[in-house]
Amino acid sequence: MQFKALLIDAYRQLSAAKLFWVTVGISVLVVVCYGSVGFNEQGISVLFGVWEIESEQLHSGSPWARGLYIGIFSSFLVKIWLAWIATILALISTCSIFPEFVHSGSIELTISKPIGRLKLFFSKYLVSLLFVVLQVAIFCLGIFICVGLRVGEWNPFIFTAIPIVATFFSYLFAVCVLVGILTRSGITALLITGVFWMALWSIQTSEGTLNRFVTEQHVSIERFNEGIDNAEKDLAEITEKSVDDFRIPKFEKRIETFNADIEESQELLGKLEQWHTPISWVLAISPKNAQTIGLLDRWLSDPDGFDIGAIMSGDMSSIEGEEVEEFDRTTRGARERETTRRLRDDYESRSLWYVIGTSLIFECVILGIASFYFCRKDF
Repeated sequence: MQFKALLIDAYRQLSAAKLFWVTVGISVLVVVCYGSVGFNEQGISVLFGVWEIESEQLHSGSPWARGLYIGIFSSFLVKIWLAWIATILALISTCSIFPEFVHSGSIELTISKPIGRLKLFFSKYLVSLLFVVLQVAIFCLGIFICVGLRVGEWNPFIFTAIPIVATFFSYLFAVCVLVGILTRSGITALLITGVFWMALWSIQTSEGTLNRFVTEQHVSIERFNEGIDNAEKDLAEITEKSVDDFRIPKFEKRIETFNADIEESQELLGKLEQWHTPISWVLAISPKNAQTIGLLDRWLSDPDGFDIGAIMSGDMSSIEGEEVEEFDRTTRGARERETTRRLRDDYESRSLWYVIGTSLIFECVILGIASFYFCRKDF
């Protein structure tokens, strides 16, 4: 009954603000636009058949059509709408819940009832998160129906977006709650949460960029060493036949160039790791919002490689995962492809404990501080 009373109170507060229902309405509109895209034997139909795009690969029944449709949801709608726009609107809707709750005249009436402060705090926190879960659930239900009708796949994994987005939002909302209780100002809580969010984005972007550079140097060193081994092997074979072969200086020059490239890459790698290592440690103890949202791509991606990544890169001639034989593995293009592959494998191999577990530990620390202040404060 106490939880129900808090739920009704939060509902009345959000309904009075109207923004909650505006967000739900926009989510429904986004789902309708998503559902307006379909596939026929000729290609893609847009706006329920008003506009058609002919395509040999993207047609009804094609695995590429499935990859495109699921990819639009996991790579665009979730990452842009749910993870940015809807999250900002949700923060605006909920940022004033705790400041208004602890405001003089409101909190006294509530704590006078037979309910512990700690239970009251976490009940209020969970009730606030329930409305975010409701928004995402309505959105995912619409997407689930669209995917089933358009590509014939009734995929329950679409609903994994609900806990993922709710967990992602909880990282930010915990900070919003702490600041809101300390300052009793919804605007201040919203602004500081926004600054915190941008700080997280900067940390994750920096780590991702530096990780790419570090991986690129590791790949370059490996490939240059491989080039030296091959060149020395060819040089030995030529030398055995003739010491005056005109190709000998060419191979010697090639080995010398590779050695210089290795020395340069090792020097650059040392400088990059001085920055990458501390930033990776900071990321390890911080909420990983981008990687949390990225889990959905892992769980919804096609195991055979018919995904939106291949479509966006224009590589629909063969499925992902096939080994492409490189004529010269030391070329810049070959090294970039290997770097991209290793980065993808690295991020996909990061465990749920690393992505969500460590993030929830950070959230628990923030909520612990907020709940301690809430329990000890003489309102």
